[in-house]
Amino acid sequence: MNHIYTGLDIGNGEIKIVVVNAGDNNYHVLASTSVKTLGLKKNTVYDDKKLKNALLTAIKKTEDKIGMKIKEVILTLPANRASMTMENGLVNIKGEKVRGKDIDAVIKDTVLDTYDDTRVLVSCLPISFTVDDEASVINPLGEEGDKLFLKAVVATSPKEEIYPFINIVRSLGINITDIIYNTQADYYTIASKELDRKMGAIINIGEDITSVGIFNKGIMIKNSYIPVGSSSVDKDIAFIYKVDLKEARKLKETFALASSRYADSNDDVTVVNKEAKKLTIGQIQISEVIESRIKEILKLAKNEINRLTKREISYIIVVGGISELAGFNYIVEETLGRVSSCYNMKELGIRHNKYTSAFGSCKYFDKKCMLKEDNINMFDFDEIENFVSPKKKNAINDNMTNKFFGHFFEN
Repeated sequence: MNHIYTGLDIGNGEIKIVVVNAGDNNYHVLASTSVKTLGLKKNTVYDDKKLKNALLTAIKKTEDKIGMKIKEVILTLPANRASMTMENGLVNIKGEKVRGKDIDAVIKDTVLDTYDDTRVLVSCLPISFTVDDEASVINPLGEEGDKLFLKAVVATSPKEEIYPFINIVRSLGINITDIIYNTQADYYTIASKELDRKMGAIINIGEDITSVGIFNKGIMIKNSYIPVGSSSVDKDIAFIYKVDLKEARKLKETFALASSRYADSNDDVTVVNKEAKKLTIGQIQISEVIESRIKEILKLAKNEINRLTKREISYIIVVGGISELAGFNYIVEETLGRVSSCYNMKELGIRHNKYTSAFGSCKYFDKKCMLKEDNINMFDFDEIENFVSPKKKNAINDNMTNKFFGHFFEN
């Protein structure tokens, strides 16, 4: 049975929304939206009204694309002061075999009394289940026994860090079905059976925060962040060439490269700076500016990885909107070594690395529902029927279909 979920990522630079149709471990994007974030800086809400209006714009744009009302979301959150601890749970199996209700019960037992009233539970990620004294398994559904044991990583954050985001979303009449850290959600986007067996790191370069997460067999065990991101590149360009930030961002995204090695010495562009002077900028020169800052960010992230763990790292994967710049992967490999790479989002409808957290949150939630045997859809059944049924040929559905395919070819 297919389920439709909505993932919401409130980033410092952009708000991203992804609507996903999930079924049998297959995930198809129905709509995606990104709008400029207002009222938020370095993961701190400084203007509730501005952020609420920006979020409302993103919601309305997404609803127009799918022709359905967004009532529920999975919300990704920053992990600034996250605490992750290894915990155990144990319950009696209600029937002869392990079912979803048993898994739900053991998860609740695992998180019980693991945090005080100043913090909020974000996730309980299972490491392994054990039925009676048998060997540990990843998924115990259908196993026979009397007792179910769980070893898991429980993640919590201070309420004052999480509640501002939750309150703003709820103020729009939208229910938050689940929450997850953005770096954890990134992993669910890039996850593979090979990575699930390894120790590695994910670096997400955001607008003004770079997040670093250490993962062991798919579970984030440590995290950190650096108060610098892609906006520093824009500021460097603006300062050196005396242009405003909007022009600097345009130059970065449409003209420059991440690696000066691959820039064209004959390619240049003429702009009018803030002093009303015409200025010719060479592609090599502006790419050198960008390359220098990106290398600095990556080196800081590498230092954080070395600080967080002394264990051998098998992979380092970099995500974030700025990683779409041409030549970015070469800088990653040069700075972080051979085990590193830049992720390439290939999912139709969201072929941009800025969507990794929003998309990953939907995959995370779907796998959680399958484990607990929860049957959850975030849209009304009648709305879904109108959207997907080939027998509905009225004008409203034709319009919805046109919107969907218009979005599909844009991405």
